[in-house]
Amino acid sequence: MSNSSSQLVSDVGLNRRVSVPLFVILGLSALPAFLFAPPGLGITVLVLNLLIGLAVAFLRVKITADNDGLHASCMKVFRTSFRWAEITAVEEGRETGVLEGAGYRVLPSGRVGLLVGGATIEVQDARKAYVLSVADPENVVTEVRRRLDASRTER
Repeated sequence: MSNSSSQLVSDVGLNRRVSVPLFVILGLSALPAFLFAPPGLGITVLVLNLLIGLAVAFLRVKITADNDGLHASCMKVFRTSFRWAEITAVEEGRETGVLEGAGYRVLPSGRVGLLVGGATIEVQDARKAYVLSVADPENVVTEVRRRLDASRTER
């Protein structure tokens, strides 16, 4: 990235359609160990599940744009960037939920997702299609297309 200033395009956290079932599963999976295992092991499993639950609770997908391109990150660990010249298409995607999962996901048809459930956009470049969770897909698509058009007129 160059010295260009970065603008936040979307910042969205874990959707309830994903978080509620996930927390129920985490709670239920700790229950047998808590009830039937030796006390130390049961408490350890419960604490580990709570730590996993906290990590998931703070799961976010952020999308920023600057003069160089579009940048997306999930948990500040998984990142992808698109130079404006590489983007071939951007459109609203379908809603995602528990079946698609959350975080970095490899999806059917070779697509890659940075997901937290809910609304998405799809960004296509020469190599692959990316599915990114967003707060407001219509506004994000409009902003990305505006920046795409501006970058193409600068060339």
